[in-house]
Amino acid sequence: MKIGIAGGGFAGLTAAYRLLQAGHEVEIFEKEGISGGLANAFDFAGSKLDKFYRHIFSSDTDIISLINELGLKGDLMWLESKMGFYYNGVIYPFSTPLDILFKFTALSFIDRVRLGLMTVYLTKVNNWKKYEKITVREWVEKFAGKKVYEVVWGPLLKQKFAELSDSISMTWLYGRIHSRVVSRSGGGMKEYLGYMKGSYQKLIDTLENKITAMGGIIRKNDAVTNVIIKDKKAGGFKTTSGVHTFDAVLLTMAPELLSKIADLGDARLNENLKKLKYFGAMDLVLRMKKSVSPVYWMNIADPASPFVCVVEHTNLVPKECYGGDTIVYIGKYLSTDSELYRADNDSVKARFFAHLKKIFPAFDENDVIESRIFREPYSQPVVLREHSKIMPDYNTPVEGLYIANMSMIYPEDRGMSYSVRLGNEAGRIIAEKLKKQGSQQEEIKR
Repeated sequence: MKIGIAGGGFAGLTAAYRLLQAGHEVEIFEKEGISGGLANAFDFAGSKLDKFYRHIFSSDTDIISLINELGLKGDLMWLESKMGFYYNGVIYPFSTPLDILFKFTALSFIDRVRLGLMTVYLTKVNNWKKYEKITVREWVEKFAGKKVYEVVWGPLLKQKFAELSDSISMTWLYGRIHSRVVSRSGGGMKEYLGYMKGSYQKLIDTLENKITAMGGIIRKNDAVTNVIIKDKKAGGFKTTSGVHTFDAVLLTMAPELLSKIADLGDARLNENLKKLKYFGAMDLVLRMKKSVSPVYWMNIADPASPFVCVVEHTNLVPKECYGGDTIVYIGKYLSTDSELYRADNDSVKARFFAHLKKIFPAFDENDVIESRIFREPYSQPVVLREHSKIMPDYNTPVEGLYIANMSMIYPEDRGMSYSVRLGNEAGRIIAEKLKKQGSQQEEIKR
Protein backbone atom coordinates (compact mmCIF):
# COMPACT_ATOMS: atom_id res chain seq x y z
CA MET A 1 0.00 0.00 0.00
CA LYS A 2 1.05 3.64 -0.46
CA ILE A 3 1.81 5.85 2.51
CA GLY A 4 2.50 9.59 2.42
CA ILE A 5 4.57 11.19 5.15
CA ALA A 6 4.62 14.93 5.87
CA GLY A 7 8.02 15.91 7.27
CA GLY A 8 11.52 14.63 6.60
CA GLY A 9 12.98 14.87 10.09
CA PHE A 10 14.14 11.82 12.04
CA ALA A 11 10.57 10.77 12.85
CA GLY A 12 9.44 10.88 9.21
CA LEU A 13 12.61 9.26 7.85
CA THR A 14 12.56 6.46 10.43
CA ALA A 15 8.87 5.75 9.88
CA ALA A 16 9.47 5.62 6.11
CA TYR A 17 12.36 3.19 6.59
CA ARG A 18 10.26 0.87 8.77
CA LEU A 19 7.28 0.97 6.39
CA LEU A 20 9.51 0.17 3.41
CA GLN A 21 10.89 -2.78 5.36
CA ALA A 22 7.28 -3.92 5.82
CA GLY A 23 6.80 -3.91 2.04
CA HIS A 24 4.89 -0.66 1.52
CA GLU A 25 5.42 2.19 -0.93
CA VAL A 26 6.39 5.45 0.77
CA GLU A 27 6.70 9.09 -0.23
CA ILE A 28 8.07 11.78 2.09
CA PHE A 29 7.23 15.46 1.62
CA GLU A 30 9.76 17.86 3.11
CA LYS A 31 9.17 21.60 2.86
CA GLU A 32 12.90 22.40 3.07
CA GLY A 33 15.59 21.57 0.54
CA ILE A 34 17.31 19.21 2.97
CA SER A 35 16.14 16.33 5.16
CA GLY A 36 16.73 16.09 8.90
CA GLY A 37 14.50 18.79 10.36
CA LEU A 38 16.08 20.36 13.44
CA ALA A 39 18.97 17.89 13.24
CA ASN A 40 20.41 18.84 9.86
CA ALA A 41 23.84 20.40 9.42
CA PHE A 42 25.62 23.11 7.45
CA ASP A 43 29.10 23.70 6.07
CA PHE A 44 31.25 25.36 8.72
CA ALA A 45 34.93 25.37 9.65
CA GLY A 46 35.72 23.17 6.67
CA SER A 47 33.40 20.44 7.92
CA LYS A 48 29.76 19.58 8.47
CA LEU A 49 28.39 21.00 11.71
CA ASP A 50 24.95 20.60 13.27
CA LYS A 51 22.89 23.80 13.19
CA PHE A 52 21.98 23.29 16.85
CA TYR A 53 24.21 21.64 19.47
CA ARG A 54 23.77 17.88 19.41
CA HIS A 55 24.78 14.90 21.50
CA ILE A 56 23.20 11.68 22.69
CA PHE A 57 23.29 9.80 25.99
CA SER A 58 24.10 6.11 26.46
CA SER A 59 20.44 5.69 27.48
CA ASP A 60 19.30 6.86 24.02
CA THR A 61 18.84 3.30 22.81
CA ASP A 62 16.52 4.07 19.88
CA ILE A 63 19.00 6.18 17.95
CA ILE A 64 21.96 4.01 18.97
CA SER A 65 20.17 0.93 17.60
CA LEU A 66 19.43 2.75 14.34
CA ILE A 67 23.07 3.86 14.02
CA ASN A 68 24.23 0.28 14.51
CA GLU A 69 21.61 -1.10 12.12
CA LEU A 70 22.77 1.26 9.38
CA GLY A 71 26.40 0.22 9.82
CA LEU A 72 27.58 3.47 11.40
CA LYS A 73 28.68 2.16 14.79
CA GLY A 74 32.30 3.05 14.03
CA ASP A 75 31.33 6.69 13.41
CA LEU A 76 29.80 7.16 16.86
CA MET A 77 32.31 8.59 19.33
CA TRP A 78 31.79 8.43 23.11
CA LEU A 79 33.48 11.41 24.73
CA GLU A 80 33.77 12.54 28.34
CA SER A 81 31.74 15.65 29.09
CA LYS A 82 32.29 18.45 31.61
CA MET A 83 29.57 20.81 32.85
CA GLY A 84 29.60 24.21 34.48
CA PHE A 85 27.03 26.46 36.16
CA TYR A 86 27.15 30.26 36.05
CA TYR A 87 25.37 32.04 38.90
CA ASN A 88 25.74 35.50 40.40
CA GLY A 89 28.97 36.24 38.54
CA VAL A 90 30.72 32.97 39.42
CA ILE A 91 31.43 29.88 37.28
CA TYR A 92 31.08 26.65 39.26
CA PRO A 93 32.15 23.16 38.17
CA PHE A 94 28.94 21.11 37.93
CA SER A 95 29.94 17.75 36.44
CA THR A 96 29.88 15.35 39.38
CA PRO A 97 28.09 14.88 42.71
CA LEU A 98 31.35 15.88 44.43
CA ASP A 99 31.44 19.16 42.46
CA ILE A 100 27.97 20.00 43.72
CA LEU A 101 28.58 18.85 47.28
CA PHE A 102 31.95 20.51 47.88
CA LYS A 103 32.33 23.31 45.31
CA PHE A 104 28.87 24.73 44.64
CA THR A 105 29.03 27.36 47.36
CA ALA A 106 26.16 29.35 45.88
CA LEU A 107 24.12 27.09 48.15
CA SER A 108 24.69 26.29 51.80
CA PHE A 109 26.05 22.82 52.52
CA ILE A 110 22.65 21.53 53.67
CA ASP A 111 21.00 22.87 50.50
CA ARG A 112 23.71 21.19 48.40
CA VAL A 113 22.87 17.94 50.15
CA ARG A 114 19.18 18.51 49.40
CA LEU A 115 19.96 19.20 45.74
CA GLY A 116 21.98 15.99 45.51
CA LEU A 117 19.40 13.89 47.32
CA MET A 118 16.67 15.28 45.11
CA THR A 119 18.57 14.12 42.03
CA VAL A 120 19.25 10.67 43.47
CA TYR A 121 15.62 10.27 44.49
CA LEU A 122 14.26 11.17 41.05
CA THR A 123 16.54 8.63 39.36
CA LYS A 124 15.09 5.88 41.56
CA VAL A 125 11.42 6.71 40.98
CA ASN A 126 9.82 4.95 38.01
CA ASN A 127 6.34 6.43 38.28
CA TRP A 128 6.18 9.73 36.39
CA LYS A 129 2.40 10.01 36.77
CA LYS A 130 2.76 11.06 40.41
CA TYR A 131 4.26 14.37 39.20
CA GLU A 132 1.57 15.32 36.67
CA LYS A 133 -0.47 17.57 38.95
CA ILE A 134 2.35 19.57 40.51
CA THR A 135 4.69 22.16 39.02
CA VAL A 136 8.47 22.10 39.22
CA ARG A 137 8.42 25.09 41.52
CA GLU A 138 5.89 23.58 43.90
CA TRP A 139 7.70 20.24 44.13
CA VAL A 140 11.26 21.54 44.41
CA GLU A 141 10.39 24.17 47.03
CA LYS A 142 8.51 21.56 49.07
CA PHE A 143 11.04 18.72 48.92
CA ALA A 144 14.41 20.40 48.25
CA GLY A 145 13.81 23.88 49.62
CA LYS A 146 13.12 27.35 48.29
CA LYS A 147 16.81 28.19 48.05
CA VAL A 148 17.48 25.26 45.71
CA TYR A 149 14.72 26.49 43.44
CA GLU A 150 15.80 30.10 43.69
CA VAL A 151 19.45 29.41 42.79
CA VAL A 152 19.30 26.42 40.42
CA TRP A 153 16.02 25.42 38.84
CA GLY A 154 14.13 28.71 38.98
CA PRO A 155 16.65 30.74 36.93
CA LEU A 156 17.07 27.95 34.35
CA LEU A 157 13.32 27.52 33.92
CA LYS A 158 12.90 31.28 33.64
CA GLN A 159 15.56 31.35 30.94
CA LYS A 160 13.91 28.51 29.05
CA PHE A 161 10.19 29.13 29.48
CA ALA A 162 9.98 32.85 30.39
CA GLU A 163 6.55 33.78 31.74
CA LEU A 164 5.44 30.11 31.73
CA SER A 165 8.30 28.97 33.98
CA ASP A 166 6.19 28.68 37.13
CA SER A 167 3.62 26.55 35.26
CA ILE A 168 5.96 23.81 33.97
CA SER A 169 4.96 20.36 35.18
CA MET A 170 7.29 18.50 37.52
CA THR A 171 6.99 15.59 35.10
CA TRP A 172 9.16 17.57 32.68
CA LEU A 173 12.01 17.94 35.19
CA TYR A 174 11.62 14.33 36.30
CA GLY A 175 12.01 13.17 32.69
CA ARG A 176 15.17 15.21 32.16
CA ILE A 177 16.89 14.14 35.38
CA HIS A 178 15.81 10.52 35.25
CA SER A 179 17.03 9.89 31.69
CA ARG A 180 20.25 11.87 32.05
CA VAL A 181 21.61 10.56 35.33
CA VAL A 182 20.92 6.90 34.51
CA SER A 183 23.22 7.29 31.49
CA ARG A 184 26.24 8.14 33.68
CA SER A 185 28.99 5.68 34.50
CA GLY A 186 31.36 5.26 37.43
CA GLY A 187 28.67 5.77 40.05
CA GLY A 188 27.60 9.03 38.44
CA MET A 189 31.12 10.47 38.51
CA LYS A 190 31.58 10.54 34.74
CA GLU A 191 29.34 11.35 31.83
CA TYR A 192 30.13 10.24 28.30
CA LEU A 193 28.17 11.75 25.44
CA GLY A 194 27.81 10.40 21.92
CA TYR A 195 28.67 12.39 18.81
CA MET A 196 29.00 11.27 15.20
CA LYS A 197 32.13 11.94 13.19
CA GLY A 198 31.18 14.52 10.60
CA SER A 199 27.96 15.54 12.44
CA TYR A 200 24.61 13.79 12.65
CA GLN A 201 24.09 14.71 9.01
CA LYS A 202 25.94 11.46 8.29
CA LEU A 203 23.12 9.50 9.92
CA ILE A 204 20.50 11.55 8.07
CA ASP A 205 22.22 11.04 4.71
CA THR A 206 22.68 7.31 5.28
CA LEU A 207 19.04 6.87 6.26
CA GLU A 208 17.92 8.92 3.26
CA ASN A 209 20.08 6.86 0.88
CA LYS A 210 18.72 3.64 2.37
CA ILE A 211 15.15 4.85 1.86
CA THR A 212 15.69 5.76 -1.80
CA ALA A 213 17.59 2.50 -2.44
CA MET A 214 14.53 0.62 -1.14
CA GLY A 215 12.26 2.49 -3.56
CA GLY A 216 11.07 5.29 -1.29
CA ILE A 217 10.62 8.78 -2.68
CA ILE A 218 11.70 11.94 -0.85
CA ARG A 219 10.19 15.11 -2.28
CA LYS A 220 12.12 18.13 -1.02
CA ASN A 221 10.96 21.74 -1.30
CA ASP A 222 7.44 20.31 -1.40
CA ALA A 223 5.27 21.35 1.55
CA VAL A 224 2.02 19.64 2.50
CA THR A 225 -0.68 22.32 2.48
CA ASN A 226 -3.74 20.18 3.16
CA VAL A 227 -4.73 16.62 4.05
CA ILE A 228 -7.40 15.22 1.74
CA ILE A 229 -10.16 13.83 3.96
CA LYS A 230 -13.49 12.46 2.74
CA ASP A 231 -16.06 10.67 4.90
CA LYS A 232 -13.59 10.68 7.82
CA LYS A 233 -10.99 8.84 5.75
CA ALA A 234 -7.63 10.26 4.66
CA GLY A 235 -6.96 9.93 0.95
CA GLY A 236 -3.76 11.88 0.40
CA PHE A 237 -2.09 15.29 0.39
CA LYS A 238 -2.36 18.56 -1.39
CA THR A 239 1.15 19.95 -1.64
CA THR A 240 2.93 22.78 -3.41
CA SER A 241 3.53 20.38 -6.31
CA GLY A 242 -0.05 19.13 -6.65
CA VAL A 243 -2.37 16.38 -5.39
CA HIS A 244 -0.98 13.04 -4.23
CA THR A 245 -3.20 10.08 -3.27
CA PHE A 246 -2.33 7.53 -0.56
CA ASP A 247 -3.86 4.69 1.42
CA ALA A 248 -2.60 6.24 4.66
CA VAL A 249 -0.77 9.40 5.73
CA LEU A 250 1.50 10.33 8.63
CA LEU A 251 1.92 13.90 9.89
CA THR A 252 5.12 14.59 11.83
CA MET A 253 4.95 18.37 12.22
CA ALA A 254 4.23 20.38 15.38
CA PRO A 255 0.59 20.38 16.56
CA GLU A 256 0.00 24.03 15.59
CA LEU A 257 1.03 23.32 12.00
CA LEU A 258 -0.90 20.06 11.96
CA SER A 259 -4.13 21.74 13.02
CA LYS A 260 -3.82 24.14 10.07
CA ILE A 261 -3.78 21.42 7.41
CA ALA A 262 -6.07 18.74 8.85
CA ASP A 263 -9.47 18.64 10.54
CA LEU A 264 -9.38 15.51 12.67
CA GLY A 265 -13.14 15.35 12.91
CA ASP A 266 -13.21 15.56 16.69
CA ALA A 267 -13.80 18.93 18.33
CA ARG A 268 -12.00 18.00 21.55
CA LEU A 269 -8.93 16.64 19.75
CA ASN A 270 -8.76 19.66 17.47
CA GLU A 271 -8.95 21.93 20.52
CA ASN A 272 -6.27 19.95 22.37
CA LEU A 273 -3.90 20.35 19.43
CA LYS A 274 -4.25 24.11 19.77
CA LYS A 275 -3.43 23.89 23.49
CA LEU A 276 -0.10 22.18 22.85
CA LYS A 277 2.47 24.95 22.94
CA TYR A 278 6.04 25.00 21.67
CA PHE A 279 8.86 27.47 22.25
CA GLY A 280 11.33 28.27 19.53
CA ALA A 281 15.11 27.91 19.63
CA MET A 282 17.82 30.27 18.52
CA ASP A 283 21.56 29.85 18.56
CA LEU A 284 24.68 31.71 17.54
CA VAL A 285 27.42 29.42 16.22
CA LEU A 286 30.99 30.71 16.40
CA ARG A 287 34.28 29.54 14.93
CA MET A 288 37.03 31.11 17.03
CA LYS A 289 40.80 31.30 17.35
CA LYS A 290 40.67 30.77 21.12
CA SER A 291 38.65 28.84 23.67
CA VAL A 292 35.89 30.68 25.55
CA SER A 293 34.66 28.26 28.21
CA PRO A 294 36.53 25.78 30.43
CA VAL A 295 33.79 23.15 29.99
CA TYR A 296 31.61 21.61 27.27
CA TRP A 297 28.24 22.71 28.65
CA MET A 298 27.73 25.85 30.73
CA ASN A 299 24.26 26.56 32.12
CA ILE A 300 23.66 30.30 32.58
CA ALA A 301 21.44 30.99 35.61
CA ASP A 302 21.37 34.74 35.09
CA PRO A 303 18.05 36.52 34.44
CA ALA A 304 19.88 39.33 32.63
CA SER A 305 21.48 36.96 30.13
CA PRO A 306 20.02 36.85 26.60
CA PHE A 307 21.03 33.17 26.36
CA VAL A 308 20.63 30.10 28.57
CA CYS A 309 23.73 28.08 27.72
CA VAL A 310 27.22 28.27 26.27
CA VAL A 311 28.22 25.01 24.62
CA GLU A 312 31.85 24.81 23.59
CA HIS A 313 31.57 21.96 21.14
CA THR A 314 35.33 21.49 20.88
CA ASN A 315 35.55 20.80 24.60
CA LEU A 316 33.74 17.57 23.68
CA VAL A 317 34.78 16.86 20.07
CA PRO A 318 38.51 17.32 19.30
CA LYS A 319 39.48 20.61 17.64
CA GLU A 320 41.36 18.64 15.00
CA CYS A 321 37.96 17.87 13.44
CA TYR A 322 37.65 21.60 12.67
CA GLY A 323 41.15 22.53 11.60
CA GLY A 324 42.26 23.29 15.14
CA ASP A 325 39.66 26.04 15.67
CA THR A 326 37.24 26.42 18.57
CA ILE A 327 33.52 25.86 17.92
CA VAL A 328 31.01 27.45 20.32
CA TYR A 329 27.21 27.40 20.38
CA ILE A 330 25.34 30.07 22.35
CA GLY A 331 21.74 28.96 22.78
CA LYS A 332 18.37 30.25 23.82
CA TYR A 333 14.79 28.89 23.94
CA LEU A 334 12.11 31.54 23.60
CA SER A 335 8.69 32.39 22.28
CA THR A 336 8.62 33.24 18.60
CA ASP A 337 6.64 36.35 19.59
CA SER A 338 9.51 37.63 21.72
CA GLU A 339 11.46 40.70 20.69
CA LEU A 340 14.76 38.82 20.77
CA TYR A 341 13.55 36.07 18.43
CA ARG A 342 12.41 38.70 15.92
CA ALA A 343 15.51 40.90 16.25
CA ASP A 344 17.90 41.16 13.31
CA ASN A 345 21.08 39.09 13.38
CA ASP A 346 23.43 41.99 14.05
CA SER A 347 21.41 43.00 17.10
CA VAL A 348 21.31 39.43 18.41
CA LYS A 349 25.06 39.04 17.94
CA ALA A 350 25.78 42.37 19.71
CA ARG A 351 23.68 41.38 22.72
CA PHE A 352 25.15 37.90 22.93
CA PHE A 353 28.71 39.20 22.64
CA ALA A 354 28.15 41.86 25.32
CA HIS A 355 26.90 39.33 27.85
CA LEU A 356 29.46 36.72 26.87
CA LYS A 357 32.11 39.29 27.83
CA LYS A 358 30.55 39.63 31.30
CA ILE A 359 30.73 35.89 31.91
CA PHE A 360 34.10 35.36 30.23
CA PRO A 361 36.10 38.64 30.49
CA ALA A 362 38.81 37.23 28.19
CA PHE A 363 36.34 36.90 25.33
CA ASP A 364 37.35 39.05 22.36
CA GLU A 365 35.08 39.26 19.34
CA ASN A 366 38.19 39.82 17.21
CA ASP A 367 38.90 36.13 17.83
CA VAL A 368 35.71 35.21 15.96
CA ILE A 369 36.59 33.86 12.52
CA GLU A 370 33.03 33.26 11.33
CA SER A 371 29.55 33.00 12.78
CA ARG A 372 26.01 31.95 11.91
CA ILE A 373 22.62 32.42 13.58
CA PHE A 374 19.81 29.87 13.31
CA ARG A 375 16.20 30.02 14.42
CA GLU A 376 13.66 27.23 14.71
CA PRO A 377 10.06 28.13 15.65
CA TYR A 378 8.97 24.68 16.92
CA SER A 379 11.74 23.27 19.07
CA GLN A 380 10.78 22.86 22.75
CA PRO A 381 7.37 21.46 23.79
CA VAL A 382 5.95 23.34 26.76
CA VAL A 383 4.83 20.70 29.26
CA LEU A 384 2.18 21.99 31.66
CA ARG A 385 0.31 20.05 34.34
CA GLU A 386 -1.60 16.95 33.24
CA HIS A 387 -0.10 17.04 29.78
CA SER A 388 -1.22 13.44 29.22
CA LYS A 389 -4.86 14.60 29.08
CA ILE A 390 -4.26 16.68 25.95
CA MET A 391 -1.45 14.67 24.35
CA PRO A 392 -2.53 13.17 21.00
CA ASP A 393 -2.26 9.50 20.09
CA TYR A 394 -0.62 8.08 16.97
CA ASN A 395 -4.07 7.03 15.78
CA THR A 396 -6.72 9.65 15.01
CA PRO A 397 -10.50 9.52 14.47
CA VAL A 398 -9.79 9.91 10.74
CA GLU A 399 -9.18 6.51 9.17
CA GLY A 400 -5.72 6.28 7.65
CA LEU A 401 -4.41 9.47 9.32
CA TYR A 402 -1.63 9.15 11.87
CA ILE A 403 0.33 11.62 14.03
CA ALA A 404 3.87 11.62 15.43
CA ASN A 405 5.41 14.73 16.98
CA MET A 406 7.56 15.75 19.93
CA SER A 407 4.61 16.53 22.21
CA MET A 408 4.00 12.77 22.30
CA ILE A 409 7.28 11.59 23.87
CA TYR A 410 6.05 12.67 27.31
CA PRO A 411 7.25 12.27 30.06
CA GLU A 412 10.60 12.50 28.28
CA ASP A 413 11.95 15.78 26.92
CA ARG A 414 12.89 16.55 23.34
CA GLY A 415 15.79 14.79 21.60
CA MET A 416 16.90 13.03 18.42
CA SER A 417 16.51 9.57 19.93
CA TYR A 418 12.91 10.30 20.82
CA SER A 419 12.26 11.37 17.23
CA VAL A 420 13.62 8.01 16.12
CA ARG A 421 11.35 6.35 18.69
CA LEU A 422 8.36 8.23 17.29
CA GLY A 423 9.24 7.01 13.80
CA ASN A 424 9.71 3.41 14.94
CA GLU A 425 6.39 3.41 16.75
CA ALA A 426 4.44 5.17 14.00
CA GLY A 427 5.87 2.80 11.40
CA ARG A 428 4.92 -0.22 13.50
CA ILE A 429 1.36 1.01 14.17
CA ILE A 430 0.68 1.90 10.53
CA ALA A 431 2.14 -1.37 9.22
CA GLU A 432 0.09 -3.43 11.68
CA LYS A 433 -3.09 -1.52 10.84
CA LEU A 434 -2.60 -1.93 7.09
CA LYS A 435 -1.80 -5.61 7.50
CA LYS A 436 -5.01 -6.09 9.47
CA GLN A 437 -7.02 -4.21 6.83
CA GLY A 438 -5.44 -6.33 4.10
CA SER A 439 -6.37 -9.54 5.94
CA GLN A 440 -9.94 -8.34 6.37
CA GLN A 441 -10.22 -7.54 2.65
CA GLU A 442 -8.89 -10.98 1.74
CA GLU A 443 -11.42 -12.55 4.08
CA ILE A 444 -14.26 -10.63 2.43
CA LYS A 445 -13.12 -11.77 -1.03
CA ARG A 446 -13.22 -15.39 0.10
